Amino acid sequence: MSPHPGQPRPATEEADHAAIRRLIQAWGFARDGGHWDALAETFHPDGRIAVSWYDGPWPGFVETCRGRRGASFSKHAMCGSRIDLRGARAVAETDVLLFMRGPVEGVEMTGQTNMRFLDRIERRADGIWRVLDRAALYDHDVIAPSIPGTPIPIRAEELEGDAPGHRFIAWRLRKAGRTVPHDLPGRGSPGEAALRAAAGAWLEAAP
Repeated sequence: MSPHPGQPRPATEEADHAAIRRLIQAWGFARDGGHWDALAETFHPDGRIAVSWYDGPWPGFVETCRGRRGASFSKHAMCGSRIDLRGARAVAETDVLLFMRGPVEGVEMTGQTNMRFLDRIERRADGIWRVLDRAALYDHDVIAPSIPGTPIPIRAEELEGDAPGHRFIAWRLRKAGRTVPHDLPGRGSPGEAALRAAAGAWLEAAP
C-alpha cells in the first residue's frame, strides 16, 4: 500500500506510481487524438469499461469510438490521481474534466462534466501496467449554447430521473441515439459505494 502522505516511497514503488500515472495520461491523449492502437494498449485485452454510454468489454469500446470519430468534439483532461498499490495490483482514482461540443437538434452545444475514473490496474507477466477495469463516477455537469443567448432545446421532463452530476451529458447522448442509464454512479451514491467496495476487496486479495 502507499505510505502516509509526506513519507518517501521505496524506489521501486515510486517507479510503479510513475508508470501508472503515465498510463492514465496516455489513455486521455490516445482517446481524444484517435490513436486507436495506442488506446487499445492501455487496457488488458480482457478489460472492461463503464462510462455513460457504454458498459462492456474494452475492445468493443475502442471499436465504437473508432466508428464515431468526428461526430462531435470531446476532450478528457486527466487531472491528479490517487493510487493505492499492492504488489502487482493498484487502484487509482483520477479527476477528469470532460469537455464536449456538438449539435443537438440544430443548436451547437458546449458541455463540461466533472467526473472521476475509478480504475483497477494490473501488472502481468510482461511487466507492463494496464487497466483491467474502469468505472466513471459523475460529480457535476453543465451545458450551454456555444453562441450565447441561443435558446437551449431542453424540456424539463427530459432531465427527470438523472442526478445533477450527469443529467446534461445523459440528455445530450440520448439525443444522439445512445442509451444512458439513469442510475449512473455519482459522489456519495450507492453505486459509488459498491464500486469502491469491490475495488478494495480486489486490491486486498492481491497475491
